Amino acid sequence: MNIRAFSIYFVLFFILFFLHILFAAKEWHILFQIVAFIITIMILFSGLIIVLIAKTDSNYEQIFGQGFLLSIPLSIGLGWAYGGMSYSVTMAIFPAISIVIHLIIWHSKVLHTYGLK
Repeated sequence: MNIRAFSIYFVLFFILFFLHILFAAKEWHILFQIVAFIITIMILFSGLIIVLIAKTDSNYEQIFGQGFLLSIPLSIGLGWAYGGMSYSVTMAIFPAISIVIHLIIWHSKVLHTYGLK
């Protein structure tokens, strides 16, 4: 595990999470939507983002896999949020989307230079 990359990811995530709460409380809808979109991208592409942050590590496949696993519980929470903060089908849809995205990236040539092939 690349502690530096995961630490940077989580610091960015928590800053954005705090901002989305602040913007919701202030009713700054546009800023809230922008931050919510960024959080969504961060969760659905967590493996790729963490690999890109860890650009000096040679074990990209393991880092990508750990980021992939991290995306699953985060995407369940994302589904809970998009489902109106209640149990709904979105809690299954978002993890499925994240899994598909990560599998596509894993099997694509996009990250060939990062040692995923």
